[in-house]
Amino acid sequence: MSNPRLFTRGFVLLAFLGGIALGAWAMRLYFDHTLMAWTPAHRFIQLLDQDLNLSADQREKVASVLTDQRSRMEDLRSLWKTDVRYLDRDGEDQIARLLTPIQMDLFMRKHDEIHGRMDRFLWAAEAGPTALAVAPETP
Repeated sequence: MSNPRLFTRGFVLLAFLGGIALGAWAMRLYFDHTLMAWTPAHRFIQLLDQDLNLSADQREKVASVLTDQRSRMEDLRSLWKTDVRYLDRDGEDQIARLLTPIQMDLFMRKHDEIHGRMDRFLWAAEAGPTALAVAPETP
């Protein structure tokens, strides 16, 4: 004997998952046939070509500019992340120099609540101990 409720739930779940798969396939088909590409740079070039009727040479040069621009942006992001890390560590060290050992322990606990305990250990592994990476000495 089969359970009609179970059959209905299974059918609804199957229809839902089928709809997701169909939607993903339709979206892929749309991008492949209208913009001919999935990457943002290729989509941008395709849109420019549709609007400006670019020559083959122009499309190639625009692609080169976009590739160069992406590389430069990634370099800048890398430098920015490094600068932010140093600034963050410097601020933590400055605060730590103002605190008593008991306050330092509480500060470390608050830091762990906000950022997570692993963040402190990753800092220590990157460039040696900082104020937060080393447990304070207890008297």
